[in-house]
Parts: sequence; structure tokens; C-alpha cells
Amino acid sequence: MNAKPLWPPGHALKLLQKVQRHESPLELVYTSHERWPFPRLPTHPQRKLDTIRISILDSSFNPPTCAHLALANSRPPRYTKPGLTSSTAELDYDAKLLLLSVRNADKALKPGDATYEQRLEMMYLLSKDMLASVSQRLEDNSEPEHANVAIAIVDEPTFVGKAVVLRQFLHARCSGMYHPATALDEMAISPTYDGISIPDPRLVFLLGFDTLVRLLSPRYYASEAAMMDALRLFFSPTGDNCYVACARRKLAEVQDTVQEEVEAKTLFMAREFVESERVALISLGADNVDEQTSSSQVRTKVALKDETWKELVTPSIANYIIQNSLYVS
Repeated sequence: MNAKPLWPPGHALKLLQKVQRHESPLELVYTSHERWPFPRLPTHPQRKLDTIRISILDSSFNPPTCAHLALANSRPPRYTKPGLTSSTAELDYDAKLLLLSVRNADKALKPGDATYEQRLEMMYLLSKDMLASVSQRLEDNSEPEHANVAIAIVDEPTFVGKAVVLRQFLHARCSGMYHPATALDEMAISPTYDGISIPDPRLVFLLGFDTLVRLLSPRYYASEAAMMDALRLFFSPTGDNCYVACARRKLAEVQDTVQEEVEAKTLFMAREFVESERVALISLGADNVDEQTSSSQVRTKVALKDETWKELVTPSIANYIIQNSLYVS
């Protein structure tokens, strides 16, 4: 696998600078095909395309780990799949998005970190690992038919803010594909009946438990009341209509008392949204993947010359880290 992405030199930097200068709130760096987020091929005949289910893996990707890969390839929670019969209940998300924010509520760039350009290149490698882990590479080296992945950068630190930006961006992109002005364009979608409505994006944010803690922490909002108001709008079907799929911690994992208290408080804060089926705890379904596998563990192990760091990332990411001498003390 090539260590460099397919985009031209300077492409990612140009888009990064555009977002950082506030000229654009969000930019797509890469899409697996021009029709994204619409499927490359027609949808399943038993499901009308009135809703597009898009998984959002939002992270610092410094670097991407095996936990990122497992989360990115996790199955949709049952209740995020409207209109599906039992025979189609195991369908994947319609589209997937790897999202990098250039403004993080907790983390600022530090000496020794991968640059944003390097993270985007590793995200590209992760997108290829996502496909390789669920499908054998075709003989002609083309992408599998179900490939529907994109990479984007956004200038927004909170999930609530990202949801607003994403919905506005996706509505504009999808509307452009239906617009008569693009009817002769290959990426235009031909309506099959008059008065066709634009499919509504249904965003499912994929989180680790530590990120769920931050989403439900009042310190990131003006007050606890302001947090609940923001989250109710975030999850409301008449608001941003978002879902959260959170990786469940391993039951056998040894935890200290403080961590147990944090988790109990988080689940208590989330109970309203769990009961309304807006927050789901999911299993990553991989015995060799620990939800707590973190990018910081990789960076620390690389700096200490502990070769076990290679077990925490995919081979393509490991090769990239070595070739670019990342995280070396």
C-alpha cells in the first residue's frame, strides 16, 4: 500500500488553510467517489432513499489506531436504521466520514505531534484499511462496490457545533446533485418521479467512552441547563436529528474507583438520551481490540522505543509512522 494519498501535492494544505482562515467551515479532502454521500450504486430495493445514514468518526487521529478502525467499521445500532426489514437489518451505513477538527476543545498541537497534513494522510490510509478489512482487494485494484468513505476537515470544536455545520454542508451538497443545472453532470441524480424530496442526512457520531464523557460534561457548556438544552436540540428529530454510538468498555477491564464513578455519572447524565434511543452502547466485536487503545499510548511507546506500539496500529499506519519518523523523542 502506498504511503501517500492520491490527492495532488499541496491539496490538503490548501484546504486546511482555507478552513483555518475561516473562509470555509468545512472542506472535503477526499471522497471514494464523486457521488458521496450517495451510494455509488443504487440502494437496496427494500429501502427508499429518503434518509442517508452517515457515520461520523471524529478524532484527532494522532495517529489512527486499531480502535479507530474497529469503531469506523462497527455496525449501525438497530434503531438508526428506519424502514429496514429483518432481511436488510445488517446493512452498513450508507456513507462514512472521517472528520478532523482544526480546533479542538481539549487538545492543541504540541511539539512532536503529527501535523494536520500528516494526520490527513494517515486518515487516508485508515480509509483504505477500513475497506481492506471488510472486502478482498479486487483484481483490477479498483475499490469495492460498497466503498463510500470521505475525509473532511472542520473548524468547530464541539459535537453540537459540528452537527450544525455538517447538516448545512450535506444539505447543500445533496441539493446540488439534484439541481437541474447539474442534470447533464455524471454526479447528478436523476429523479424517478416528480416532486422528489432530497434525502435527509441522519448523522451517527461514533465515540469512545472517554469522548462520551466529554459530550456530557457541563464544563464544555455555559451551564448544566445549557448543556441539556444543546443536547436535546442535537438529538431531537426536529433539531439536528443526531445519534451517538459509543463503544462499550470491556466488562472484565479492571478500573479504579474514580473511573467507575465517572462512568456511572456519565451514564446517569445520558439516561434521557439512552431511553429515547439516541445514544447506544455498542461492542466493537473484535477480541484483540481494546476500546481504551489510544493514540497517546502509541506516541508514548514510540518515544520510549517500545516496539509493542506496532500492535496498536495497522501495518500501513505503522509504516507511515516509521517512514516519517513520527513521535520519536
